[in-house]
Amino acid sequence: MGIYVICQENSNAVRAAITNVQPEQMVPEGIQTEEESIPRPEDIPGLSPVLMLNKENNTLYYDYIAPDSVLSRLQKANAELNLTIGNLVLESANDKATISSLEDTVGSLLLEVAALKGGAE
Repeated sequence: MGIYVICQENSNAVRAAITNVQPEQMVPEGIQTEEESIPRPEDIPGLSPVLMLNKENNTLYYDYIAPDSVLSRLQKANAELNLTIGNLVLESANDKATISSLEDTVGSLLLEVAALKGGAE
């Protein structure tokens, strides 16, 4: 039976394997293969299998990763996102302060212009 395998964008990791694929499900990151060509994962203690696609020759294989490494990568990405959000909040506060200062300056200048116009008449 044919299976359509879709990779994640910018990665060799398989995102989905679809039987009876419909034309609207086909994407550039996918290939058609036979079920028999999908290897069986090895049982390696402490490691999780991740189905991968060799895009050069369209063969499937497994990479084995430690679940802790996935968790640590997610925690690192989360920390980076929190730092970025914190920086954006600070920039936003600085921008608001600058806008408020400029509004005060514009108000003062408008008062001065009005005073000058009133004094020139």
